[in-house]
Amino acid sequence: VNGRFYRGVLTGLNEAFVVDRATRDRLIAEDPKSEELLKPFLRGRDVKRWRIDYQDLWMIFTRRGIDIEQFPAIKKHLSQYRKSLEPKPRDWPTGKNWEGRKAGPYKWYEIQDNVAYFNEFTGPKVIYPDIYEHQSFAFDDRGYLSTNTTYFIPHDTHARFLTAVLNSILVEWFYGQISNRIRGGYLRAFSDYMKHIPVPSANPGQTRSVERIHDLVAMLFNSADSHSRDTLMREYLEQILNALVYELYLPDELHTANLHFFDLVESANLPKIDTGASDTSPQLETLRTVFETIRAPTHPLREALEKLQTLDSVRIIEGKA
Repeated sequence: VNGRFYRGVLTGLNEAFVVDRATRDRLIAEDPKSEELLKPFLRGRDVKRWRIDYQDLWMIFTRRGIDIEQFPAIKKHLSQYRKSLEPKPRDWPTGKNWEGRKAGPYKWYEIQDNVAYFNEFTGPKVIYPDIYEHQSFAFDDRGYLSTNTTYFIPHDTHARFLTAVLNSILVEWFYGQISNRIRGGYLRAFSDYMKHIPVPSANPGQTRSVERIHDLVAMLFNSADSHSRDTLMREYLEQILNALVYELYLPDELHTANLHFFDLVESANLPKIDTGASDTSPQLETLRTVFETIRAPTHPLREALEKLQTLDSVRIIEGKA
């Protein structure tokens, strides 16, 4: 990814810069130009494994150099917090209490961060919280801004592929070897560690297969249309995805064992879903039918997944050795 790991936005005072839908609508009603500065916003807790739980929050994105006089409604709103927004003067006496934000080259109505990379938020990206217990990466193509307790990796062509690989059990195991767990067994998603995750090469067909599984799993995690076997189906698809990732990283070992998961997935004719569909019910019904077929005990994919669990490397990675 060419070192493109970015942190979310540090405002210095979210209470002032983050607003709900009602406040957003009111600011736009007072001055339509306000809409230019209001961006959909995610907190760290809104970024989950495979999905984004958007809470209809909005950030007033007043970057450095903004002419606040052009946005009177925004200025009026922020003025309520001016005392807490003022940057600390550099000559402020040591030890004397300061009620505003820390010192910096920003004006009282500007967010604290420079965010020179702000355009990177708008394209496809992988987004993740800075602390997680299990891999919690999600794909975003809606241009969300996010808080400084998140990180993101922009990638125009392979963000879905990266999301899937990063959510795999193999990468979670590897990352646990190179970084330290903190209290409670949680991992910190520091870029200094993240950059050491090797991303496997994949040909176009392999990339398509991984992305198709990503889309199916993400649809299940995001769907409100639940079925009694959907949890089992989701877990099974994640097993298939893990198997594909194993084959990308450990091709010689799997092929020696006559395990070719990309071929099996291609033969399974998994449905290709419309990720932009507002109603996923028909697609879910199709997937449920396919699932019952590919999970049958005698199906080649089911048999291969069971054989995969006998490999020593897989047993080590999954803590079964």
